[in-house]
Amino acid sequence: MGGIHPRSLRKALDLLRADVAKAWTVSEISAACGVAPRTLQKHFRRFIGKSPLDHLRGLRFEKARQALLGTSGDATTAQIAASCGFSHLGRFAIGYRLRYGQTPSETIRQNRLGLTDSARIMPLFPSSLERPSVAVGPFELVGAEAQQVAGIAYQIVAALLRLHRLGVSTADRSRYRLRGKVRGDSRGRLRVTVILTDASTGRHLWADHWDGARDEAFAFEERVASRAARAIELTLRDAEIDRVSRKDPAELNAWELAMRAMPDVLSYKATAEARALELLERAMELAPHDPLPLSLAAWCHGVRACLHFTARPKEEQEKARQLSNRAAALNAGDSLTETILAAGYTLSRDLQAAAVHADRAIILDGGSPLAWARHGWISSFTGDLDTAIERLHIARKLGPADPVASASASFAIATAHFQAGRLGEASRWIQRGIAERPDNVGMSPFFLASAHALQNRKEDARRVLTEWKPIHPDMTIGQVQSGWPFKASFMERVADGLESAGMRSPL
Repeated sequence: MGGIHPRSLRKALDLLRADVAKAWTVSEISAACGVAPRTLQKHFRRFIGKSPLDHLRGLRFEKARQALLGTSGDATTAQIAASCGFSHLGRFAIGYRLRYGQTPSETIRQNRLGLTDSARIMPLFPSSLERPSVAVGPFELVGAEAQQVAGIAYQIVAALLRLHRLGVSTADRSRYRLRGKVRGDSRGRLRVTVILTDASTGRHLWADHWDGARDEAFAFEERVASRAARAIELTLRDAEIDRVSRKDPAELNAWELAMRAMPDVLSYKATAEARALELLERAMELAPHDPLPLSLAAWCHGVRACLHFTARPKEEQEKARQLSNRAAALNAGDSLTETILAAGYTLSRDLQAAAVHADRAIILDGGSPLAWARHGWISSFTGDLDTAIERLHIARKLGPADPVASASASFAIATAHFQAGRLGEASRWIQRGIAERPDNVGMSPFFLASAHALQNRKEDARRVLTEWKPIHPDMTIGQVQSGWPFKASFMERVADGLESAGMRSPL
């Protein structure tokens, strides 16, 4: 990347690296480099993936980290923080913990115990992707009974951190804010109300409440924290996708590029998948060591192979496998990336690796409907039909408000019933999945047509093929057969149904 940086950007990077403690402003940096502040901002966003001051903040943390690892005990944490440009010790400690997974004092103890640099705890989230952060304020406690769950805010913070996808920071550095109220009554009943807002607009994004009993305060805190974290994660995923969709693509950083690409990856449409790859290639350039854009790109290549969006599906499968391998080597505890890896490996025909990552996704986040849906898909592909249906119903129960997980699970349930010979059930579940996501049907109409034909409903089968022909106008039976990693005997049966319905024969 260094060879393609504009000269003014290289000068800015050198200036910041040479004096990280200085209280730089964007105007001072741009003046020293001979460019307008807006131009400098664009260069940093395009080539570094973050703003000049965010990059400076990262340099300060890196310098502080090295100083803490190298201290002999003479310098205090406060002295080191100040020498690196941090004026507020408390904010430094919070930011350091979120970045490196340990407190400054723990780093000093690590150094005194003689641990090597390779023994560092991995950061919770790669800073290069600038994941959104949430500020969780103290909850208002109304009534004496509310004191029984006074730690609910801390439980929600812990639940969010376990997701490994969202930052938890102070209000002045967070894009989103969470506030809540706990109200108790004289009968020992508790109600927790939680509201999530966009700090920049003041818009309310999500709210919910839960009721519990004082006598089960600990379990109640755990239940509320888990459900709140899951709802917050899903809400912020959609909020971030909406936010970046309204920005100039040239101004997006790596995280924003990944979010901009995600709906296109999940669309299973040729032009959208091509557009997603363009965005993800830029994200991988900006953040080559972050597994999220790598895993999304792997899934995208797998979709292109599965649906024959290119003339060389085998090459697409191989690209999906290579990118999945790279992402797997880099991922450290992000369940979403594990789920996406399971999809990438599945479509590159490595079901054993896919199952490993689906297992890890559920271990890391057992409440993820996408993870359970992906696990169910793998079971359907391998012919473990009862397990597939069980896992897919769990996915639907966990994510009734997540159309992606629900529609995916519906179609996967259909394939399990189809393989078991329950063609009527298969047809109903395919139609349900199409109704849930009519904009994202993939190859499901071909399976529906086949199921109809095998039930001797030839007219219905032909009607389905005619109605959905525009989504894949040149698809052949042979391509349907080779697209999915189901057992060959099942795909032969699907092909028989399609041929009976009048579809083009395999090439």
